[in-house]
Amino acid sequence: MDPDSPAAPDRECDVIMQGGVTSGVVYPRALARFAQTYRLRCLGGSSAGGIAAALAAAAEHGRACGAPGSGFAGLAALPDTLAGGRLADLFQPQPATRPLLPVLLALSGHGRDGRRTSGLARWGSASLALLAGWPLHAVLGAVPGLLGWWLALAATTGWATVGTAALASVVLVAGVVVVVGVGAAATLGRAVPANLFGVCTGRSEAAHDGPGFTDWFAERLDALAGRTGRGPLLHGHLWTGSDEAAFRPPGQREVDLRTVSTCLSQGRPYEMPWESRAFFYEPAAWQRLFGPDVMAALDAAPPARPAAADRHDAWAFEDAAAAARPRPLRRLPDPAHLPVVVSVRLSVSFPLLVSAVPLWTVDRRSAVTTEAVAAFRRGAVGPAPEFCELWFTDGGFTSNFPVHLFDEALPTRPTFAVHLGTFLPGREPDADESANIEYATDNRPLLPSHRPIPAAGWAGLTAFFAAAFATSREWPDASQLGTPGLRDRIVRVLQTPAEGGLNLHMPDAAIASLAARGGAAADGLVGMFTEPHYAGGTTGWDNHRWVRYRALLGTLPRWLTSWGAGRAAMADLDPGDPPSYRLARSGRRLAAELDEVLGAGADAVGAPEHAEGVADLTAAPRPLTVLRRMPQL
Repeated sequence: MDPDSPAAPDRECDVIMQGGVTSGVVYPRALARFAQTYRLRCLGGSSAGGIAAALAAAAEHGRACGAPGSGFAGLAALPDTLAGGRLADLFQPQPATRPLLPVLLALSGHGRDGRRTSGLARWGSASLALLAGWPLHAVLGAVPGLLGWWLALAATTGWATVGTAALASVVLVAGVVVVVGVGAAATLGRAVPANLFGVCTGRSEAAHDGPGFTDWFAERLDALAGRTGRGPLLHGHLWTGSDEAAFRPPGQREVDLRTVSTCLSQGRPYEMPWESRAFFYEPAAWQRLFGPDVMAALDAAPPARPAAADRHDAWAFEDAAAAARPRPLRRLPDPAHLPVVVSVRLSVSFPLLVSAVPLWTVDRRSAVTTEAVAAFRRGAVGPAPEFCELWFTDGGFTSNFPVHLFDEALPTRPTFAVHLGTFLPGREPDADESANIEYATDNRPLLPSHRPIPAAGWAGLTAFFAAAFATSREWPDASQLGTPGLRDRIVRVLQTPAEGGLNLHMPDAAIASLAARGGAAADGLVGMFTEPHYAGGTTGWDNHRWVRYRALLGTLPRWLTSWGAGRAAMADLDPGDPPSYRLARSGRRLAAELDEVLGAGADAVGAPEHAEGVADLTAAPRPLTVLRRMPQL
C-alpha cells in the first residue's frame, strides 16, 4: 500500500473473489491496489475468496486507525509473511490424522518441495507417503514375503531359488500394499469423521511452533482492524464502522462482508451472515474449531431475538430444550454479534483438508417434535423437541465465484470480480505480471476456460470424471463470464498447475509472483474503469453502466409480457380477500399502483407500434439474460 494514498478515497467499489485454497495469495495486493483508488464497501467470496474478503473488510475498518500492521499496508504485507514454509505450517493436522496429510497432498500432485507431479511420479509420491505414514503396517505386510526370501536362500537348486524368490517378491509387495492399505483405510474411516470430517481442524497443535490456520486468521483479522486485544471483530463492527456492534440494513453498512457456505445435510448454499436464526451450536464441539476469545465472544453475545412473525414463548421453549440436552446447544447470536471468523470458517472447509463445521436445528420432520409443539401450544407437558445435526462445508461446492452477491437492478458503484484461471498448455508465466492476466478491454467476453480431456486410457477416464465433477459445481459461476454487465468487471488471474490450489509448499518465488500478479490484475481493472477507453473519451465505468442498463432493458419485454398474461389469469382473485398473505390497506393501495404501472408496461411492449422498438431493445447486448425470482441464499 502506498503510504501517500488517500485514507478514504472519494470513489467506492465492491469486490468479489473466487475460492482456490492457496491461490488466495493473489488477493492481498489486488485488494490493496483497489483500496488506493476506491473505498471498499462490500466484499464477498467463497472459501479462499471469503478469507480475502474478510481480511480486506478488516483492513477497510482499520484503514485510518494507525495501529501497527493495520489497514491495507498490513494486508499488502501478508504474502511476505507466508513465505519460508509458513503457508504450509498453517495447516496442522491432529495426531490421529497426521499421516493422511502427505498422502492427500501427493495425490493432488503437490509434494513437499512445491513441484507439480503427475502420472507415475504422483503415484510414487503417494506410495512413499503411505509407507512413511504406516511403517508398522508396512513391516507386518512384508513379513510373509521376507520369509519366502529366507526359504529361497535356503533352497539347494537354482531354479527353486529363482522361483521361490519371484513368488516371495510378489507376496512381499502384495502384503505391504494390502496391510498398509488396510491401515490407511482404517485411519481414514475412523480418525477423519472423529476429526469433524477433516485432516486439520484449523486450530494450533503442540507439535508446531506457529499458529494453526483459524488462530492465525483470527489474529490477522483483529490486527488489520486495529482491534488487537479488544476482542474478536464482529460483523456489527464492520456495519457501524466503530467499536459498537449494531444492526445496519444492507445499503447502510460502512463495510458489508458476505461469504457462502454449503450445508451438505440440506444440499444447499447459505449466505453468511445469515438472517436465519434457526441454528444452534454445540460449545463443546466448537471449542475444537475456535479459540477461547471467539468462544467467549459467542458466550457474551446478547441473546438472539426472534423475528417479528415468531412467537417469543415458542422461541424460549426451543432454547430451553436445547440447553437441557446432555450435550447442551446454544442458539447462534444475531448477525451483528457474530464474530467474522465464524462466518468465514463456515465457508472454508476444503473437503478432507479442513474439518467441516457442525450446527444443529430443531428437527421439524420428527414425530416427536410435532408432538412436543402440539403439547406446548395446548399448554400441556410434552416431550422435548428433537434436534438434528447439520454439516457445513466449503462454499465453493455451490458458489465458488458468487459475483452476484451485491448486484442491484442498476449499479451505483463498480463491483470488481477476481477470477482464477490457468495458462493454456505450453504457455509459461511472463516476467511482466500484467501479461499473466486477462480482462475485457471492450464489449467482447472473456473466452471460456478449457479443460483438456485425453481421448484414451486411464488419463482420459480420470480427466473426464474430474471435469464432470468440476462442472457440476462450477457451471453457475462459469456461465456468468460471458454475461453483459458481468464480463467487463471480471479479471482472470492465470496460474500454472504448480501454483495455488492445494500446493501448501509453494516456493517463495511462486508466492511472490502470485501476489504481484494480483496487484497487476487490480491495476488493469482500475485503469479500465477510471481512464478513457470508449467513444467520446468515456471510461469503462461509463460503458459498464450503459451496458447494464441496456441488458436490463433487453429483459423487460419478455418479463412484462409474461407478467401481463399472468396478471390477467388471476383477475378472479380479490386482493381484499385473498387465500393467504393478506395485505393491509396501505399495501393494497401500493399494489394497485404497481399493477397499473406494470400493466402499462405490458401494454406498451405488446402494442403493434412498439414492435420495432422491442426488436431493437432485445437485439443487443448478447447473450440475452432473463429476470427470475430466486431465493435468498
